[in-house]
Amino acid sequence: MVQTVKLSELANRKRRNTDKEEQEEESEIDISSTDSEAEDKDNDDDDKEEIVNIDFDFYNANPDVDFQALKNLSRQLFGAQESNKIQLSALADLMLASPMTTIKTDGTESDPYCFISFIDYKENRDSDYAKYLNKVDTKLSTFFRTIDNSNDKTCALVICERLINMPPEVVPPLYRITMDDIKNSANGDKEHFDFYVIVSRKYEVNFDTDETTLRSSKRVKNDEIDYFHEEDRFLEKYAKIQFQSEARKGVISTYMVLDHEGLMNGIADLEAEIANW
Repeated sequence: MVQTVKLSELANRKRRNTDKEEQEEESEIDISSTDSEAEDKDNDDDDKEEIVNIDFDFYNANPDVDFQALKNLSRQLFGAQESNKIQLSALADLMLASPMTTIKTDGTESDPYCFISFIDYKENRDSDYAKYLNKVDTKLSTFFRTIDNSNDKTCALVICERLINMPPEVVPPLYRITMDDIKNSANGDKEHFDFYVIVSRKYEVNFDTDETTLRSSKRVKNDEIDYFHEEDRFLEKYAKIQFQSEARKGVISTYMVLDHEGLMNGIADLEAEIANW
């Protein structure tokens, strides 16, 4: 049986299939209202924004259903140019074989609207995706060499993407549920990764749609840039390594390396901000 809970409580639940509590509003009708008053009320109601309640369910990956959606969301994450440098089918298979959580609204057989996957770098250092990241920038390749030369340090390649209109409130439970899975499957090993490499993206607020050339990030002012992923605003503060690509058609690829404490602090800051919304 599916139990209904508030979205804010999901981060404290170590379970897979939980629903956001439906918020029901009761409307009271004043029987003494005149016809004109009733008509005015109807007009006012028409002007109000309609609120749609959606139940978000958290699931493990479903290889029989999720493959194509993961490819499409990955293409959205990396953008048209960078995704051509990555074997997206191989990446989807790699994510499906790694700790992953998806968010769906119509059961496990439906397409995911959101996902997060933690790929073990050392176990997959020869994968196409790991090789791609090593070529992005010397900062990343130097970091990966450090991990390669370490006997005990671990690293996860974190890939997280969602439909544009998905609320950022889903992010903290998405991270925590997946990391709980990693902890529970550790089998005596470390309960979490030491480092996390996160690829994301920003966009230029006042991008000129006629511009097709690359723009150096030094030419783009900070107040002209916004985030596709709200959590990046908080994770960046704790990043050990952080850099971004040149702007291409208004989109900027971003790269972050965080240690475990930094990742947890960033998610905690996001939760605190959400609580004040």
